[in-house]
Amino acid sequence: MNAAAPCSSPAPWPSLAEHAADYRQGRTSALATTQECLRRIRALDPHLGAFVEVYEDEALAAAEAADAMLQAGHWLGPLHGVPVAIKDLVDIAGKATTWGCAFRREALADVSAPLVHTLLAAGAIIVGKTHLVQFALGAWGLNEFMGTPRNPWGGAQHLSPGGSSSGSAVAVAAGMVPLAIGTDTGGSVRVPAALCGITGHKPTWGLVDARGVAALSPTLDSVGVFATRAIDALALMQVLAEGQALGRPGSAPAAPQGDPLQPFAGLRMGCLGAADLQGVAPDVLDAYASALTVFEQAGAQVVETALPTTFEDFAETASRIMLAEGALLYGDLARDESLPIDRTVRPRLLAGTELPATAYLQARRHQAFLKDRFAAQCDRLDVLLTPAAPTTAQSLQTLDPAQAPIRYTRIFNLLQRCGVSVPAGLDRQGLPMGLQIAGMRRGDADVLRIAAEFQKLTPFHEARWPAWET
Repeated sequence: MNAAAPCSSPAPWPSLAEHAADYRQGRTSALATTQECLRRIRALDPHLGAFVEVYEDEALAAAEAADAMLQAGHWLGPLHGVPVAIKDLVDIAGKATTWGCAFRREALADVSAPLVHTLLAAGAIIVGKTHLVQFALGAWGLNEFMGTPRNPWGGAQHLSPGGSSSGSAVAVAAGMVPLAIGTDTGGSVRVPAALCGITGHKPTWGLVDARGVAALSPTLDSVGVFATRAIDALALMQVLAEGQALGRPGSAPAAPQGDPLQPFAGLRMGCLGAADLQGVAPDVLDAYASALTVFEQAGAQVVETALPTTFEDFAETASRIMLAEGALLYGDLARDESLPIDRTVRPRLLAGTELPATAYLQARRHQAFLKDRFAAQCDRLDVLLTPAAPTTAQSLQTLDPAQAPIRYTRIFNLLQRCGVSVPAGLDRQGLPMGLQIAGMRRGDADVLRIAAEFQKLTPFHEARWPAWET
């Protein structure tokens, strides 16, 4: 990209429903869509740095095959001919899986993860792998040795994209791809979605097959998705779930489908009180309050909800589980000082190696206790509404890596429940803010439908980052 070349947000991708209609009626093709996707990557990614590797030849061949299949009368569903980017924790046969580590650039996978086979069988076009924090261990998106992607809302300023699924979020937020896959251990899909102004969904634990996806903490990890619109995230989740129901066992009936002016009538939604919102940026607080008003005016009963324990208790329990399991997987690598491991990552993995087994077992027992307490206290609610992140994107020069913006996200990994982050407006600096909708009685499908209804009532997901020069 030439110096001082102006860059502007490309036209938004059509929704999956619009794409399907255009595609099946011959107004576009998988090849044309994929060529446009690759053109955008060539134009934007040299500055943004979202992609580890782009599979241009394979993507074009897959697009031609998708078109031929449609011409033969075979329609594979809403992902047919749609480009998708994948976080570089996911194995694709014959391609490197770096885990965010430069020393793994030649670590080729022998077989593809089941979710890759699922995407391909649904007609998706995999265009490449995206950057992440090393071992997925970090919420700001930092990576010393392979590069930290730029949040497109920062322009020439290098703002944090959020992590650990930094590249996937940037790829969708910049309009390079319509959909992307990430993983979420404490907020690694929802925080980047909030900071980059897109939709990011962490499903209920175990809903998506995680074989062939490098783990950080198997007890807390989930494969998640990014999209501009919640309704498209739902369509992608339905494919990845491979026929599993997207509702919780014994959950409430489907979300009401009554008066379009009162789409949330009959729903009981929890919100946080002032004590649980301390330390949240003022603009984020205002956006949160405004979102609650949107739900109330659309018929929901919004009630202040006290959680069964403190956020600090949730955080300590989740942290012990994550560090112990992460150290078991990667502790030997962290001990090898010859390997280029980030200064913010190595100490945390080494700390995990020092945790006694009793501390891990106690944390797992406390996790089970908290899940039971939370269900007893909060399952009278349909969803719980929180800020997705307590702040907006920060400058890489001034942020504190130790202050991870995961206060409101990691509890749902510990509780193994679903949650989606949706755009909630821009702060006074013009940076995106996010709202989290977490499932209580409701499962993944209803949570995403509620998010989609919120997006019908608000324009925030349509905001486009301002033009900048490089």
